[in-house]
Amino acid sequence: MVSLPTVVGVDGSSASLDAVRWAALDAELHNSGLVIVSSVPVPRALTGFRTLPEPATEQFRRDTKRILDEALTVAGRAARPISIETHLSDRPAVSTLLEYSTTSRMVVIGSNGLGGTDRRSLGSISFALSTHAHSPVTVVRAWPTDHRLQAANTIVVGVDGTKASEAAVALAFEEAAERKAPLTAVHAWSDADLSIGIPVRGLEWPMNKPSTEDVLTRILDEYSQRHPSVTVRRAVVKDRPVHALLDHAQGAQLLVVGSHGRGGFSGMMLGSASRSVLGRASCPVVIVPSAGRFSAPVDSYVASDHSHR
Repeated sequence: MVSLPTVVGVDGSSASLDAVRWAALDAELHNSGLVIVSSVPVPRALTGFRTLPEPATEQFRRDTKRILDEALTVAGRAARPISIETHLSDRPAVSTLLEYSTTSRMVVIGSNGLGGTDRRSLGSISFALSTHAHSPVTVVRAWPTDHRLQAANTIVVGVDGTKASEAAVALAFEEAAERKAPLTAVHAWSDADLSIGIPVRGLEWPMNKPSTEDVLTRILDEYSQRHPSVTVRRAVVKDRPVHALLDHAQGAQLLVVGSHGRGGFSGMMLGSASRSVLGRASCPVVIVPSAGRFSAPVDSYVASDHSHR
């Protein structure tokens, strides 16, 4: 069975080249093809025009082609021979990558892009992709040129008992098995900071910790049976899940979280914990959509991004 491709978006920034290196190694690991995608930019000052002068259009296309060529070279150096394709898109980056997400195993982007006025930074679209993509989205920060996927480094997954969390747990176990890495499952009993306010009888942590640990064990047991080779460490904390996730993710090779958490509305926005770790984690973060999650139609982003075209 042929694996779905890994797709990486590039914009010419150093952050997007970090994403290319990570994506190439990940594609190699999963025996997947790699598709490198870049969108032709149009300055915001010209967005009132439906068409641009041909010389300007050709210049933008040449610049984008150079970006793709550079990314192709970087990908070839990062991984052993894999199938690599490039795609130059005339559509906005968000709608292009969302469309690719319907037929890819993973969409990968850098944590931030150029941030200039002439090219829309890929980093600025990470929220939209993580919220609405059909496939998992990996946001890569500062991936070293000589870094291979180290099996000694753990994979961390956030577990909160929601359907989005279940999808994240399933992918985390699959990645841990594929990479021969240990897995750390982090569960917070409460999303709120319970050190604030008046203590409530029956909500004392020592009384509730054993049952919380049992709940986490039951959630993980099914996946442990599917992947018996994966060594699992369970970390149960009282509150503040973001702090716990970031703490355990230090030195990890991957942090996996669901697209939304407890109390969130499916398909409406990225959960607060996921959003926080996305901007602060020191390792690549994978945002996993829940099965059957509503995703906004790809075409809707063409209109919404038109102001950046």
